[in-house]
Amino acid sequence: MRLITAFLILVLAAAIQFWLSGAGIFLNLIFAALIVFAFFFDFWEMALFVLLGVLVVNWQPAPSTEIFLFALIPLIVFALHGVFRSERWATVPIAIVCGLLIFYAVTAPHFLLSNPVAFLEDLFGSLIAGELVFWMMGRITKR
Repeated sequence: MRLITAFLILVLAAAIQFWLSGAGIFLNLIFAALIVFAFFFDFWEMALFVLLGVLVVNWQPAPSTEIFLFALIPLIVFALHGVFRSERWATVPIAIVCGLLIFYAVTAPHFLLSNPVAFLEDLFGSLIAGELVFWMMGRITKR
């Protein structure tokens, strides 16, 4: 049940992300969902969802730095989430903020400096989406 729910969440995040981008609002909802999934799934399930997320975001045959980081950061969060034994409701937003900061700092550092409002928009939207995904996954898994 939780795998089907997570798949539906990922499809919904992709649909909303692409719909909003058509209106000129660029949020990383799939990225936020993948970071939240790192707190609920084992490695192979997480790898499957990361692969699905990468295929949805970039269906081109050549990998890029952006897509590599897009896949790597949620897997790093997965590897590190056991180290931080605090409450997950507090760790998830920290992971999303750190993940987005690393992603933008490596792939587009000029974006952080030239468009801080757009970055904060993305951060705020990703945090809201991440908390909604966290709430839904928490209801499904009851842990």
